[in-house]
Amino acid sequence: MSPYTFKVCNQVEDQEEIVDFLFDIREELYLPDRQVCQEIVDLCFAHGGVIAGYDGSHLVAMLGYFYGESQCDYVNRETVFMYVAGIQEPYRLTRVFYKGLVFSLQQFQKAGAKAIKLQAEAANPYTNKLYDRFAQSIGRGKTLRGKDVITYSGSIEDALCYLQHGKRQRVLPQSADEVLTVGG
Repeated sequence: MSPYTFKVCNQVEDQEEIVDFLFDIREELYLPDRQVCQEIVDLCFAHGGVIAGYDGSHLVAMLGYFYGESQCDYVNRETVFMYVAGIQEPYRLTRVFYKGLVFSLQQFQKAGAKAIKLQAEAANPYTNKLYDRFAQSIGRGKTLRGKDVITYSGSIEDALCYLQHGKRQRVLPQSADEVLTVGG
């Protein structure tokens, strides 16, 4: 059994702890100050939420997300954009990332979401290789802090299938017209 627990945060009860956590790891996320950390957490709670990961009662990881996209006024509740995530240094090579990602995807699925969008720094081969196994690269860009990133998009079902079973979803034909006939 994993020593890690995860929860969907409540803004009133958990906001200060989440802001403190982001502030503690701000340099790694290229966040300049506490005010920016607060604004990020406010945005996540206003348009989605935050998931926290704990080792006992100690906050060790968080994921802030929102539904839809800012340019579409966050109206598409079938798509979740995983906006900001952080893991404390001593926990980065543990199962907290994997277990937290699975927990988060399950929560999104329970809420009715079908698709995810997420980003990885272009210079991070581990994360890009992982995301490429269950999502498709849909573009490159820069963060507000000037870091090169790759954006991925995929179905939550495909991601969970890969993460829980090590398999990619097979795309099956939807109709007889889509079946490829060999030699005929």
